[in-house]
Amino acid sequence: MISLSFNARTCFDTIAHHLPQTPAGRLKHILLLASIGFLAALFTGCGSTTLFQSSFDSNTVGAPPSHNQSTGTIDVSNGPGATVTIVSVPPSATGNWAQIQRIGGPGTPVPTMQCNLSQPPQDGSYTLLAVLYIPSGSGLATVEFDTSSQSGPPSQGFLHLDFGDFTVNNKVYTNAVRVNDDSRLLFGNFPRDQFFTVAVTLEVSSSVAIAHMRLYGSGASGNLDLNNITPLSLARQFGEVKFYMGFPWNGSFDTTNILVTRKN
Repeated sequence: MISLSFNARTCFDTIAHHLPQTPAGRLKHILLLASIGFLAALFTGCGSTTLFQSSFDSNTVGAPPSHNQSTGTIDVSNGPGATVTIVSVPPSATGNWAQIQRIGGPGTPVPTMQCNLSQPPQDGSYTLLAVLYIPSGSGLATVEFDTSSQSGPPSQGFLHLDFGDFTVNNKVYTNAVRVNDDSRLLFGNFPRDQFFTVAVTLEVSSSVAIAHMRLYGSGASGNLDLNNITPLSLARQFGEVKFYMGFPWNGSFDTTNILVTRKN
């Protein structure tokens, strides 16, 4: 394994480079055959510490995700018409998945899966990898970066990615990613009814917070750099990743093989 500065774009591509397949085949091979433990081993080889990991394989199908995961913990918010449940595999995938589902009107709660990192916040370079599956017809699926509850509840979001369809100046962007509800920050394309991977690297220091965001997988592409996350004070308290579907959206999405690391 080549030793690299940990960055989702360089490290993941270098790992894929050493697998004897086409670029698309390499990634599919990784996602189909790799447990979260295998991915963790690869990224540890790139000089990182694992702060959260789960493939949900030991969790009970039909129940909420277990609180204690391989590394880190999970808390869920459920309610009538809003559930977070372990499900069996979507088509062409493997293992257990966590499904976030919202079906109801304005009073329906927001189903949330909160992944808590195992160590207190500190400046550094963090990377999130997560495999997503978003079926046709579902509303926005959101992945959010929040402050740690150890910094004082309630936690607060400082960066989030919405996966869905958006209309900007009468132009429709289908299966795209929007950052922080800003129509100027649209990027990429992802497939419906097929799993893909989102990779986000956060570089947090006393002077600036930067995010590098990228999509991987068959039918998935695109990347975006956000060079000034504000407020910086919140980014420096990073300690949670949330997966949810908010009002007024209905539908569901699945996720698995969630991995959060920090460069040593």
